[in-house]
Amino acid sequence: MPRRNASVEVAFSAQQMYDLVVDMDRYPEFIPWLVKSRKFEITQTGFKSEMTFAFKGLRETFITQDTVDPPHKVTIAHLSGPFSHLDSEWHFIDLPTGSRVEFFIDFKFSKKLVDLAMGPVFSKASHSMVESFCKRAENIYGS
Repeated sequence: MPRRNASVEVAFSAQQMYDLVVDMDRYPEFIPWLVKSRKFEITQTGFKSEMTFAFKGLRETFITQDTVDPPHKVTIAHLSGPFSHLDSEWHFIDLPTGSRVEFFIDFKFSKKLVDLAMGPVFSKASHSMVESFCKRAENIYGS
């Protein structure tokens, strides 16, 4: 299973970065391969999310259970979709001049065809997720 992690310090607060990560409805605005994203069954401790990605004629939808600990952590667990396994976490740590954002993801596609076509793309995209959110923070909050 590809396991990826990334960590970066940003000039924005942990709360600001957390807010961007849980604002799933806006993901298609800044994550290129993601064509649809929404939250549903929202509770105080989390929500379910549905995301649809598309690449080279393949289109797949998956659902996750997202557990939140505002503004410090978001834990994501696979419920259904093209993965046999998908777990990820976001951590947000306040620093004197901003925050540190940490992202971890571990996944494996269940279908061989999807794994061959999307595995490398999803692996690359998941590795650049933190960068995508940093750019989004600059666009939303200013640099």
